Amino acid sequence: MSPTEHAENKRELIIKEASRMMYERGTGLGVDTLVSEIGVAKMTLYKHFPTKTDLIVACLHHLDDCHRARLSGEVDWSSSPKERLLSVFDSLREWFASPSFRGCAFVNATVELADTSPPVRKAVREHKDAMRAWVVKLVEECELSNADFVAGQIAQLMEGATTTALLERDPAVADIAHATALQVLEKAKEATASPPPH
Repeated sequence: MSPTEHAENKRELIIKEASRMMYERGTGLGVDTLVSEIGVAKMTLYKHFPTKTDLIVACLHHLDDCHRARLSGEVDWSSSPKERLLSVFDSLREWFASPSFRGCAFVNATVELADTSPPVRKAVREHKDAMRAWVVKLVEECELSNADFVAGQIAQLMEGATTTALLERDPAVADIAHATALQVLEKAKEATASPPPH
């Protein structure tokens, strides 16, 4: 392994472990705790991430990749567009039921830091924008009119279900969001099939 590859592997290890630790315990976790539990020297951490904010932003980008891969990976791409979209809520249910679930990492970071950290706020906004764009694409495949508005409804159902699942510790809230999303899609389909008279 070349020195460059070794450095990249070390960087990836720091990001992966710090992401897990900060998601579980919050972004306020101290650098001493991070380096001790990850098993790297403080100098190594600062070599890759000159500031704690740099590390937090890198972790948020990593969590963004993981979250989108999890949702996309659970979608049955051979099913109908409507079923593909609704399967997102099945994926959320599995996530909500996992022992490591602690809500949305991006909402958590916003509460903990975003008001005082523009780079963190930017990373959170990029994640939310990317998720919204992904939902818009799924809605557009359903060939519904006013796809942006419908996607906004679906995205809010996803956000609300995630927060409620954290507060109530009940993965079944995803089932309620799923049923509501189905109603939203059926209503939008009716509106598409029967446009208002001119």
